[in-house]
Amino acid sequence: MDAMATKTNWLKTSLYNHLMVWLAIGPMFACGGDELPSVADVGLPDFRVEFDSSGNNQGQCIQQTEVCNGRDDDCDGAIDEEQDVRIQVFADPDHCGGCNRPCAGPNARFACQVGQCVIAACDPGFIDYNGEPSDGCEADCVITAGGQELCDDVDNDCDGNIDEDFDVETDPQNCGACQTSCNAIANGLSGCVSGACAIERCDQNFHDLNSDMTDGCEYGCTERIGTTASEFCNGLDDDCDGVVDEAMGMQTPPIQCGIEGACRFDCVSEQGCADDEMCNDGRICVPAVPIEMTCTIDADCQEIHPGLACISTTNRLVNDRVTEQRCVERTHDPMCDGANGFRCIYSLDYQRADETGRCDGVDNDCDGRTDEDFINELFLADRQTPRPCSSGQGVCRRNGIVTCSPDGDRTVCDAPIINAQTDVDTGCDAIDQDCDGLVDENFDDSVVAVDNIEIFAYEASRPGATPDRRGLDPNPDDGIETFIESRACSRPGVLPWDDATWNEAVDACAAAGARLCTGDEFARACGGAQNLLYPYGDSFRSLLCNGQTYDTDDEQAGIQSEALTCGFMERCVRDGAYDLSGNLKEWVLDSSGNLRAVRGGSYATVLGGGLTCDQDGDWKDRNFHHRSIGFRCCRDL
Repeated sequence: MDAMATKTNWLKTSLYNHLMVWLAIGPMFACGGDELPSVADVGLPDFRVEFDSSGNNQGQCIQQTEVCNGRDDDCDGAIDEEQDVRIQVFADPDHCGGCNRPCAGPNARFACQVGQCVIAACDPGFIDYNGEPSDGCEADCVITAGGQELCDDVDNDCDGNIDEDFDVETDPQNCGACQTSCNAIANGLSGCVSGACAIERCDQNFHDLNSDMTDGCEYGCTERIGTTASEFCNGLDDDCDGVVDEAMGMQTPPIQCGIEGACRFDCVSEQGCADDEMCNDGRICVPAVPIEMTCTIDADCQEIHPGLACISTTNRLVNDRVTEQRCVERTHDPMCDGANGFRCIYSLDYQRADETGRCDGVDNDCDGRTDEDFINELFLADRQTPRPCSSGQGVCRRNGIVTCSPDGDRTVCDAPIINAQTDVDTGCDAIDQDCDGLVDENFDDSVVAVDNIEIFAYEASRPGATPDRRGLDPNPDDGIETFIESRACSRPGVLPWDDATWNEAVDACAAAGARLCTGDEFARACGGAQNLLYPYGDSFRSLLCNGQTYDTDDEQAGIQSEALTCGFMERCVRDGAYDLSGNLKEWVLDSSGNLRAVRGGSYATVLGGGLTCDQDGDWKDRNFHHRSIGFRCCRDL
């Protein structure tokens, strides 16, 4: 229901209630036989009809129907006394509160409520802001935007307020005025402050140095944090103020530029210099009049005067980040030269003053340091420990340290170069024998052909395994047993690869160019073409394969059970494949959810039924590992 209909219904209901009261008490005045009083008091404001002033009560009455006009129309001596007339002054907007008192005002439709003029509805495009019926719907307003206030200098919801939901002082979409948005800026976030667009914040490692929003946070710079000095001599803007290597806040290193020979002082007072010179800092004779000239190297300046140096100036950076080198008066103390750091500047008669490009173990520049331009190549971060290096790979690898080259132009590794003694890598020892960066790539696994596959003749073993060692420990002295597990190998006489998870077994086979065997492939290799229960026949014999009842050490009392070397049980074989029953249980590809099957039993298996070729009830979680579990690999032919 719209606002006009709601207001109209309210007026009707209110009028109805007042009339019912008036009509209910009206008969009380008739009970005495008197005429109704000119106005009935119903607890509401009295509205008394005025006497006829037209002369009709002068005896010249012409009887008519009584209407609300201030006259005795029916010639009964009473004016406007009829009930319908009295109702009119309560409800008729043409006679509201009295006859001939119309409700009127511009741009409005009126109603009369208990003798009071009220605005029932405004004409389209107008609204009553002040609530005064006398001036009607005085405001020219049209609800726009569905009554949702927008920032557009229009009273969209016609509540008398314009853009009241928006703050042009802080709103970046309406900054200073409606529809005036703050544009996005480069490398930062714009905002609205006091009705003006401003840079609210810059992204990390960006700064606004020029206070110009058009280029945003124009200055990319990573501020150096956690140091006592705000600026360092390195050609960088460490404090991100747009100035490189400014003297304020910069620490001078304890570098001694020397006082002997070419490093000696030029002067101690003005008397030590020529008439057109002055003694700079009491040590160096420099021109009395500054020289304004750009340069590339010190020689450019010293051709004009030996007391000058070519130094990177600390001018504010421009957009292309190019700094300028200019001739300045040199000092005897280290001078900051941008990316070159602090350096001592000498006169032209010192031929080896610049160590750039010299790595010879000699202090060429009298600063108490040697080869400082190669400090990062020669030493670790502490600048004292020689940087280690190596040459070659595998067995050809030799260690050394970084040193200066014989000609002094660069650094080299002093480790000797060793040539490989072979061009193949045939061992399974995790050693790069041919010095090519690969290990065991030419190892030839012992395999047995079974139908359309070949299967490892022996349980898989780790690289570097021996009869007494399960594998090669790369760090044997750290007290933690770890092994190099680069690939699986098949060979006799070494301890098998135990304690492997299913995933580790899969990866080890893949590194050998193979895969895990399926349960059927395992059973076929174990039982042979006759499909025997055991590699040696259909009857269990505890002394032929390494089960729990086989004593692996007859010199100790009782039965000792542990894994034996691959192929140790010479009679536990079928068609050249060993240890398919006992020694280690072996992972196969068969799976059920997260479970994976193991076959063949192990040195810990008690019953003969657990050592059969087709035993298939042993399942483990794929992440399970134990010293009694190993694997072997298969390849498709």
